[in-house]
Amino acid sequence: MTKYLLFLVSVLCALNAQSQRKDEVGLNVGYAYYVGEINQTHFKQPKLSGGLHYKANLNKRVALRASILWARIHGSDSSANNLNQINRNLSFKSNIVELGGIVEVNFFNYIPGDFKKYPPYTPYVFFGMTYFHHNPKGAYNDDFIELQPLGTEGQETSYNSDKKYKLNQLSLPFGLGFKASVSKSFTFAIEYGLRKTFTDYLDDVSGNYADPVILANENGQLAAQMGDQSLNQEGFTANNTGVSRGNPYNKDWYAYTGITLSFLINRGPNCPDSFKRKRYD
Repeated sequence: MTKYLLFLVSVLCALNAQSQRKDEVGLNVGYAYYVGEINQTHFKQPKLSGGLHYKANLNKRVALRASILWARIHGSDSSANNLNQINRNLSFKSNIVELGGIVEVNFFNYIPGDFKKYPPYTPYVFFGMTYFHHNPKGAYNDDFIELQPLGTEGQETSYNSDKKYKLNQLSLPFGLGFKASVSKSFTFAIEYGLRKTFTDYLDDVSGNYADPVILANENGQLAAQMGDQSLNQEGFTANNTGVSRGNPYNKDWYAYTGITLSFLINRGPNCPDSFKRKRYD
């Protein structure tokens, strides 16, 4: 039994030795955008964003990354080419704070800071899971107010019994990038990644217009005003009650593309040399 335990530990030491020697800490800066009801086109309406990360290079092909990202997103119907969307006249902005774990898979054998044995660069793909906080806000009297507490689609009223959407959500990031060693101490990377979310409310838009009378009476006049800002009413009655405001079947996405600069940390192997010599004899 002892031999098997020693063998297992030695294998783990071998796998971890690389990451212990070549961990990275770095920062990135780039642009974020979102795709949903208010912006339906990729790479449109980007906002300056950035973040920090810590990366453990487990071996020549795989790295694990813990990261925090601050992504700014926004959208405005006034920028659309669709007349119906322009008439809806909604807009929002939101700051997303994302915490997560990412797995990077290199195309080539790559050890950061090594210019001798392997190529000092490689393309890579990545995927993972993140936990993020968002909080859409809408313009009102030269200021921006939080939209979720208002229940702009009649949430938690006699018109719509749905709960208000959650501001803390999960997402699945994936994408591709290119990284290279700048020197024995620094690495550079550029990457583009999408985030698949499980909410349709990054922009506070998903379902139908609520009855403005019920909305005003139960959630307040401000909720009714922010819920329907259309230039012209489209309903069969005097208001837009029941008319589609969004599409609940298509969840929202957000994306980030950025440039990263990392500093290498030479931490040394995890296991003592005496253990490595003993192995599992």
